[in-house]
Amino acid sequence: MLYFCRMNTGKNFLCAILLLCFGVLQFVEAQTPEQNREKYDIFRKRFNDSFVYASGDAASQGAYIPVELRAVAANGAVTLYWADGTWWIGHYVAVLALEYARLRIENLPTDATLAELKQTLLTYRRLDLNAELCWNGAAEHNGFYMRDDIAGNMTNLFGATTIRSDYSSKCGDTTTRSNSPSQDQAWASYMGLALAKKLVNNPEIQQLVVETAEMFLKSMQHTDGKNETWEVVNPVTGVVAQKRGDIEWLRYAHASAFEFLADTVIKFGHAHYSFWKSAWNFLQNNFMIDKRGHFNWYGVMVLSTVMNEWGSGGRNIYDWLVNCGQKLAKKRPDLGQPIMFPHLPLVAVLLHGYNGNKMLPRDLYEDILNAAPREGASVQKVEGELVRTPAPWGSMSLFCPWHTQSVGEYNMLDYMLLYNAYRLVYSD
Repeated sequence: MLYFCRMNTGKNFLCAILLLCFGVLQFVEAQTPEQNREKYDIFRKRFNDSFVYASGDAASQGAYIPVELRAVAANGAVTLYWADGTWWIGHYVAVLALEYARLRIENLPTDATLAELKQTLLTYRRLDLNAELCWNGAAEHNGFYMRDDIAGNMTNLFGATTIRSDYSSKCGDTTTRSNSPSQDQAWASYMGLALAKKLVNNPEIQQLVVETAEMFLKSMQHTDGKNETWEVVNPVTGVVAQKRGDIEWLRYAHASAFEFLADTVIKFGHAHYSFWKSAWNFLQNNFMIDKRGHFNWYGVMVLSTVMNEWGSGGRNIYDWLVNCGQKLAKKRPDLGQPIMFPHLPLVAVLLHGYNGNKMLPRDLYEDILNAAPREGASVQKVEGELVRTPAPWGSMSLFCPWHTQSVGEYNMLDYMLLYNAYRLVYSD
């Protein structure tokens, strides 16, 4: 919604936009489940047309890595941005696993979704194999991966004028640590992998889930002689890409999430020592101390969801997630969120069930879905002011709602994930 209306000569079009926004809000109130399903189909086609290169072959460079931001200039020039590529792939996998389950329940064809899910999971393998090449090493499947492999000369392939990515700016610079693994890349991917494991009963998909989980775990495990440390070390340069101080406090959570995904107990680095479990529980109970919000909020809640382990004050993972999400929303009233990360309680139900009696009303989710504009969420700069689509769609995504300054169009994976999960949990 616009928060200003300039009456300067020649600028009255802003007021027209404002009136249009009010018209959109009136339309939102009258939306139906059928219209939200129609929006899903619109966003799905829009995503495949403009926000991903779905080549049909995961071995193709640049394939199946979602565009984070699409900015269109006044002259029609299109700039595409990739950052945290594997983080976004994790959400893409989650959408596909949920879509597959929903289509099965609706007795609709699932072959295309299953094939897309397979290729998206295989993308992790490509990023693992070729990462060392950026540091003049030999290609190797060893868990050390790139976040993306989008080259700057792929503009024609993506219908873009300019490409901005970690790969295009850093690959070949052997002094950099950019475009390498970090634990936040694993968080979102765990969620996608967990949903694929739970909802897609296909042997090939199940094997890829385990293989991908192993990739993420290996990337954070380093052995130096007799010492086992939780840190990311570049196997070509020997340089630490993410230091142990950032990861070791969550080693218990990483090991537990992997055990859910692969049904294998992890003993590396004494991950299950009572000290590390206590450290994780302390973090669960105190992560909301940060008032503004960052990836740690999301990381703790996603890990807890996959592990099915909650902090103090909760009787089950669902109620704990709802309680945390509501408290976080109060910390950031500027974001207009009724609950922060509304998809996570639904994911918890799908992964672990729910035996409580405090389910969120379905109206809460319908209101969020209704508010999504049919043209997709965006932040645009008009007359030097940032103009956002109505809350809670005024940021990059529901997955990282504090990103409110990135100007452009967003990929709407958040809507697709939320819609599918809502339908699976609340459908009659």
